[in-house]
Amino acid sequence: MIQNKKNTPKEEVSDDDNDDIFKKLQRAMDEDSEGSDSTADEAIMEDSDLASDDEELVDHDEEMEEATESDEEDDNEDTADKLNKDIDQHRKDMEALKEKDPEFYEFLRKEDEGLLDFDESDHSEEEEEEEKEEESDVEENQVPILTKAKLNEWVEKIKSTKDFKAFKSLLTAFKTAARMSEEDDKITFAIKIEDPTVFSKVITTTLRYAPIIFLHHLKPKTEGGSPMTSGRWSFFKSYVKSYLNNLIHLLRNLTDSDMHRLTIREAEKCTVLFVCFDRLAKEYLKTLLNLWSNMVSSDSVRIQAFLAIKSLAVIPVPVNKELKAQGYLDACLKNVYLTFVKHCKNTNPHTLPVINLMRNLAAQLYGINLTLSYQQAFVYIRQLASHLRAAMKHRTTKNHGMVYNWQYIHCIDFWADVLNAYAKPMLDEEQDEVESPLKSLVYPLAQVAIGVIGLIPTAQYYPLRFHVLRSLTSLVHNTNTFIPLAVYVLEVLEGPVATGRAKKAAGLPLDWDTVLKVHKKFVNSRMYQDDVLDQCAKALKAYYKEFYGHVAFPEMVDTDIVTIKRYVKHSTSMKGKEKLHLLVKELESKQRFVREERTKTLFSDAQSQIALSDMKPEL
Repeated sequence: MIQNKKNTPKEEVSDDDNDDIFKKLQRAMDEDSEGSDSTADEAIMEDSDLASDDEELVDHDEEMEEATESDEEDDNEDTADKLNKDIDQHRKDMEALKEKDPEFYEFLRKEDEGLLDFDESDHSEEEEEEEKEEESDVEENQVPILTKAKLNEWVEKIKSTKDFKAFKSLLTAFKTAARMSEEDDKITFAIKIEDPTVFSKVITTTLRYAPIIFLHHLKPKTEGGSPMTSGRWSFFKSYVKSYLNNLIHLLRNLTDSDMHRLTIREAEKCTVLFVCFDRLAKEYLKTLLNLWSNMVSSDSVRIQAFLAIKSLAVIPVPVNKELKAQGYLDACLKNVYLTFVKHCKNTNPHTLPVINLMRNLAAQLYGINLTLSYQQAFVYIRQLASHLRAAMKHRTTKNHGMVYNWQYIHCIDFWADVLNAYAKPMLDEEQDEVESPLKSLVYPLAQVAIGVIGLIPTAQYYPLRFHVLRSLTSLVHNTNTFIPLAVYVLEVLEGPVATGRAKKAAGLPLDWDTVLKVHKKFVNSRMYQDDVLDQCAKALKAYYKEFYGHVAFPEMVDTDIVTIKRYVKHSTSMKGKEKLHLLVKELESKQRFVREERTKTLFSDAQSQIALSDMKPEL
């Protein structure tokens, strides 16, 4: 603190001193004076017929009252002295602030003159104001109604000079707009909004200018730092917190899709302010997750909510006594995955596009920090393996149901997407190619997926089998890992559905994207048999496509071609036979091409070993 004395050079005020000034300033604002004068009533005894004993008692009471009066006078004098000292200290703090930050001093002078001209009369004035406020609360009709002209006046001041008084009024109106739909009698509003046009403009204007005004005044000490490091944080903290609270309420109460998207987009600009309050940041994340996963949300709202979640995940977090968080990436990864699992339980033609979009968006989040992503993925893939092991060890309907459900299958799809995108080789700090930490999870995930296929290998669960095979095929193509999947397709060709004589059955075609199990009476139908053979042809073609140009491709498919030809020869399904026959012709054509190219090129033993090592099975 600086004290001005004659013939004494001015000392330089440090940032710590500046922070102390603002703390004392805030304390002075909150401190109430207790220096009101009190008067005691004098007791007068006029009964002349009282006995002498009674007179002595009265004299004693008078002495006690006089002593009490003197004590009260002493207390009042002490309180007044304390108040005067506080006033003097407040004035000194203001002088120090004027020297340290004249711009902010001028800002306070304009915004709150009473803060700088603090004296003893303020206490009585505050009491009068409180009485007036209580009277005004009784009469609800006295709450002013916000007009379009008044709102335009505020907006013009904010635009031209960034006037904080006008902005405070706008924040008050924003609170009314954000909480208007809440049915709580305890909530009182200082402003009424009745015009829908005014309501809309209050929201859009506040959303637009709030981050601009706050970040204009809360400039951090270092570039890219937190607003909490600003010397003005203690003054603006309550305004920021109030605005963010109301913003979260608005996000939860809006119903219009376009307004929702706009609000989320503008709220994302306040991410740097949200992380200054740990509780609010978690509430904000919870609200965004709800908007991202809500089945009634539009795709634009869903995508905008995810972008806001991603911004929260990557932003650096200030660490101090109030905030012990080291960042929200770990919380975002965990909660995004768990939210996805929670909302993918019901899969049908209407919800599947939403689930696929959520899965694709969530997978992107795991590319921010691969080391942290590995830790999360390891835990949840191990959890899948634990459920599978329990189902294989204790073969009960309940344990089977823990694996053979859409949540489990979507989890396999999700982690396959993550590994497809981020298990590829990566560049280190020296720009050298290194293996991704996620590469080591390809093997465990493939083992889990293959275990799921073999848990109940009956014809009723062929839809589940082909769904898992699609995820494994994508894993083969994107991670350069050889997984022998053809055998799980050829098993179907040798099973009862493909080899048995099908019966005609009426019914709708099967949607293989939204079904995991078919009814028993549908298993032996001609329609199901044709669909199964069609799925076999698609699965084999998608799997072999990755190896069409490989030097060992002819030997790889030799035995599989023989198996397919044998089935085609004895099959009674005309549609299935035709598709498999076309597949055989395509595989044989690729065989001939690779053999011809091999004869043109002379491979040494070492080169042959290198070529064949690319096909070394991982499983």
